[in-house]
This record gives sequence, C-alpha cells and structure tokens, in this order.
Amino acid sequence: MDYQLIEKAFIQIKEQGYQGMLFVNLSPKALIVGEFVARVHHLAVEFDIAPSRIVFEITERETVSNLSLLEKFVLNIKLQGFSFAIDDFGSGYSSFQYIKRFPSITSKLKGSSSGTCCTTRSTTLSVKSIVTLAKELRIKTIAEYVEDGETLAEVCRIGIDYAQGYHVSRPSPAIRVPSGNSDK
Repeated sequence: MDYQLIEKAFIQIKEQGYQGMLFVNLSPKALIVGEFVARVHHLAVEFDIAPSRIVFEITERETVSNLSLLEKFVLNIKLQGFSFAIDDFGSGYSSFQYIKRFPSITSKLKGSSSGTCCTTRSTTLSVKSIVTLAKELRIKTIAEYVEDGETLAEVCRIGIDYAQGYHVSRPSPAIRVPSGNSDK
C-alpha cells in the first residue's frame, strides 16, 4: 500500500510540476520491508524527484516497539538522501530518546499540543521548550492542526519551522502549493 501511495504521489508531482516537499506517512510495516528504501529511491529516480524533497513520517507510538529497527531504517533513508520525521512527537514517553538517537530527524509536534498552543499557558510553555531544544539540536519542527490565523501567528511567534492544517491548506486529491506564506 505504501508503494502505491508513493507512486501515485510521484505521478502527480511529475504531472503538475510540483517543486515543494512531500511528506509521506508510512505504515510500521515499511520498517521491516528490506527493499523498501531502495524501491522508493528507484521510483524517485524514475520520476526525476530529488530524494531530499521527500520526508518519511512514522508516528511516535509506532516506533517505540523496536528502536534498533527504526535506527537502521533511518540510517538507510538518510544514506539514500531522504529525510525522516517523527509524527505526533511528544505523545509518548520516549520523545527525548528519539532526539538523542536520531539527531537529524524532523519533529512533528503532536496536534493536541501545537494546535492549542495559544489557548493555555502550560501548553505554550511545553511547546516552546520542545522548539527551543529542537533549534539547539538543529531539528526542524512542524505544527499540526493549524486551523486559524491566530494559531498560525502563535506558531510563527514560538519559532516552529512549518505549519500544517486547514488554515494553511485543505486536503485535496491534487498536490498544490498553499496560498500565503510558502515558508510556513
């Protein structure tokens, strides 16, 4: 299923001339398929898409069970030029373990934290501490559930690198660049 999704996305990227980043949610099974990274790299070459534009995401709760397998997977994708992100970062008990073992990951902050970062002081402080640590370690951060202008402004003020949510762009079968600030 992961291959089919990726191939369809690559077809759209090629047809539409899309030049932005592509974030791909993977199932945990992708970690155990030995030829997964090589096969996706072959597709990227076939469709003339630079691996540096592709970020694979796996949710934090799915990575906890086998950290050494994840470590091997991340190393393999990095060697092929792809990037890796932990989705729902902060939702589990081992978030900071990931930062120590995978210093070049992207952290996608758990939606319930980033999407409500301007509603409570404790949530704002929690998100700020994660962002501060991430910046010191040169880890990119992404806020989920950015549903309005006020949340986007707060996400930018806190220093989160990227935003995702209905305010930025609604889901669509076509790949498109959101209007407004293309850096966030």
